[in-house]
Amino acid sequence: MGHRTPGPQQTPWSAVLAAALLLSCPPPARGQAPRFTIRQDPQAARLGGNVTFALELLPSGVVSCSWHRAPTASLEFEIFTYFKQPDLGQQNGPAYTERETGAADCSMHISRLRLNDTGAYTVAVRHPTITTASINLTVYVPLTQPAVTPDNVTVTENDTITLTCRSPPGTETVAWLRDGAVVSAGGRLSLSPDNRTLTVRPVQRGDTGAYACQVSNAISTNRSDNATVTVAYGPDAVAVTPPGPLDLPAGSLLTLTCTAAAVPAPIFTWFFGETRHPGASWVLDRLSVAHAGGYVCQALNPHSGHGQNSSRLELRVWELLTQPAVTPDNVTVTENDTITLTCRSPPGTETVAWLRDGAVVSAGGRLSLSPDNRTLTVRPVQRGDTGAYACQVSNAISTNRSVDVNVTILYGPDGVTVTPPGPLRLPLGSHLDLRCTAAAVPSPLFAWAHGNASLATGSHLRLDFGDPGQAGEYRCRATNPILGRAAEATVLLLQDEGLSGGAIAGIVLGTLLGLGLLGAAGYLLWRRVGRSSAPISLNGAKPSASSREAPATDGIDGMEEVKYSTLTFSAPGGPAPHGPPRLDSGTVYSEVRRK
Repeated sequence: MGHRTPGPQQTPWSAVLAAALLLSCPPPARGQAPRFTIRQDPQAARLGGNVTFALELLPSGVVSCSWHRAPTASLEFEIFTYFKQPDLGQQNGPAYTERETGAADCSMHISRLRLNDTGAYTVAVRHPTITTASINLTVYVPLTQPAVTPDNVTVTENDTITLTCRSPPGTETVAWLRDGAVVSAGGRLSLSPDNRTLTVRPVQRGDTGAYACQVSNAISTNRSDNATVTVAYGPDAVAVTPPGPLDLPAGSLLTLTCTAAAVPAPIFTWFFGETRHPGASWVLDRLSVAHAGGYVCQALNPHSGHGQNSSRLELRVWELLTQPAVTPDNVTVTENDTITLTCRSPPGTETVAWLRDGAVVSAGGRLSLSPDNRTLTVRPVQRGDTGAYACQVSNAISTNRSVDVNVTILYGPDGVTVTPPGPLRLPLGSHLDLRCTAAAVPSPLFAWAHGNASLATGSHLRLDFGDPGQAGEYRCRATNPILGRAAEATVLLLQDEGLSGGAIAGIVLGTLLGLGLLGAAGYLLWRRVGRSSAPISLNGAKPSASSREAPATDGIDGMEEVKYSTLTFSAPGGPAPHGPPRLDSGTVYSEVRRK
């Protein structure tokens, strides 16, 4: 939905309705913290450029949002109101300059920036109560060259030297350099609150050099010409004991002592902020946070009038640290994604360290830390990064550690395997147990299939192999229930073509029956030969004939007696077989009948 600005097509009723909606809005709750923030893009606004104010963490159900060119939501400084419910779009106010554009997401865009656009801006969001937030805009211009005064100085050692930086309009920060290196406040060197005045008190021989100031704003940097400083010196070696910096617990006792090499004996004075304390020693009883800061001792030669300051002694007074916390407190992330943990450290924290499973971790490889160590980032995460993370905070007198935060890495399934491995050759009637395994977090779900048929779920499959149609390829599919990823493994089952148990039993039974018949035939033949007067002869490959028997002695006439014998044939001209006849040789039965 595009923005709407008042124009010829806008009816008076929309303006009246807009005013009524504004007047009906309750005032913002005093002291109520905004539930959203304002983000400026770009961060550094340039003269003649554009800038956009966008709202982050905007609550749902927004009715309207009003932008004001003021630190408060004052109607006389209203730029416009954007109505979402009802859909009236942008209704401009008295501070509208035809360069401001609103949008349905409550953002405001300002084009063709001017210097007088610098200042505070406030947005009031109605949902349905009103919540406000403010932001300060600075419109920058490129900086011209600064200058240092005086430009050439000669001073006696232990005297004072003051350099001033004449900075151009639009300067945001001022830095001082000596011989090209940045200098900062500390010890004998102090800077004014705006850094435009540098003071060295007292100067020493090592302070000789080329001084320059460097000015900057968000869009430009410029540097002055060098100013040469020459120092003449003595007395020397002003020292403070105990040496700093000092880290001491609240309530303790501290005695500061100042010494110097000088003739005659120097006069000592301690400086702490705006406080001066005479004498070489300063006893500080029952230390508190108010005693923390920089202490300087000045030694003055009463004869020459030359003085020298000690280096700045930094005293830090510490309270015991409370327990830090890691956010988020429990993390589940997919392998190869990014994880970021933040340590919320208590006031007074000096150092922050990170631990995984109780061991200190440091930046390197996939793990990076913010400059203050309060944010840990792993990019990309791997399954080995799973563990219990904690941050440990320390200052000079105490250490404390957060509660562990569990980090779980989702991955897989990998390495899907079916055991026993194939191909498997089994006879019908066998039982088979198949087991499927895979590496995954969380534990994978398993499903079995044969051809196009789904069989079962779970990591185990029991198969009763009773049908040849059950032979073939069996597939195990492992699925990660959160990631939805799947992988498969297969095993081939083949039917063993060897004789079954039933077939073997039939062969044994048939063999035994055949042996019984052969025994019976042999017995009958033996009885027949014993009674016959003519023997049975064998020649060639055919039996010659069967002999006729003598009349029966049992007195039974007209009856035929049938006898069977087993005959074994050999090839013509071949040797006679030795040993008992083979069971697989040809068997011929001959009949002997009584006439």
